[in-house]
Amino acid sequence: MKVYQKYASYYDTLYQYKNYPKECVFLEKVLKRYIKKKNVSILDLGCGTGSHALILAKQGNKVTGVDLSDSMIKLAKEKARRTGIEVDFRQGDVRNIGLNKKFDIVLLMFNVIGYQITNQDLVSTLKTASRHLKKGGILIFDCWFGPAVLKQMPGSRKKIIKKSNREKLIKSSTSVLDILNQTVDIKYQVLRVLKGKVFDKVNETHKIRFLFPQEIRYYLEEAGLQGLEICPFLQLNKKPSFGDWNITVIARKSKR
Repeated sequence: MKVYQKYASYYDTLYQYKNYPKECVFLEKVLKRYIKKKNVSILDLGCGTGSHALILAKQGNKVTGVDLSDSMIKLAKEKARRTGIEVDFRQGDVRNIGLNKKFDIVLLMFNVIGYQITNQDLVSTLKTASRHLKKGGILIFDCWFGPAVLKQMPGSRKKIIKKSNREKLIKSSTSVLDILNQTVDIKYQVLRVLKGKVFDKVNETHKIRFLFPQEIRYYLEEAGLQGLEICPFLQLNKKPSFGDWNITVIARKSKR
C-alpha cells in the first residue's frame, strides 16, 4: 500500500506542532543511559522528511535516514540543503534495505513499526534494524499500545491549520477498528483552502497495527534483540497503562 505520496507535500505543515525537539531530548537520554558516549552513529529507518534526523545530526551525531517514499526523501534532502546540516538520506524499504554499515543506534520513530501489518513484515523490519546494529547497539521505536487502543477506541478527528489569513489546511480522519487483525484503518482527507475555495484535495488510507507487550518481546527475540524497556511514550522508568496510546520500546543487540 502506497502512502505519503501527494500527502507528503503537506506533511511538515500538518505536523508542525509535533514536538520533534522534545522527542530528540528523550532520545538523547536513552543514548546516555545505554550507549554512554557522545557523537554516535544513528540509522533513522522510516525517517520521513528528516525532522528527527536533522536535529540529531545538528547535535553532532552521524545520521543516515531511510524512507520508502521518494517524495519524503526529496523533502528531507531539501531541508538538509537549506539548513546546511549533513545527513545521508536514502530511499529504501525498511523491511529489506542493506547499507553494509553498522550503527550505534537504530530508530523507528513516529510509529513506523505500526505500518508493518503482517508478522513477516514486522519481523523483517526488526531484522533490518538488528542487522545494522553494532554489538551492544540500541534499537528505539514507538508504537500503539494494544490495551489502550481497545480501552479508548479510535474515533474521528478534524484539524484546521491556518497558513495565512487567506490559506488554510483542513485535515479530517475517520477510523475503523479491526480487532482480529489488530489494525486501525485511518481514512485521511486533506483540503487546501485558498480564499474560501478548495484548491487541492488529498485522500489516503493508512492501516496501522497496534501491539501488545508479549508479542513485542517475541518479535524482538526473533530478530536477535533483547528487550530492555517498554514505557509510555517519552517516559523512561514508567510502566504503560490503559491511558498510554503510544509507547516507546528499547532493545539491545547482543554483545556476543
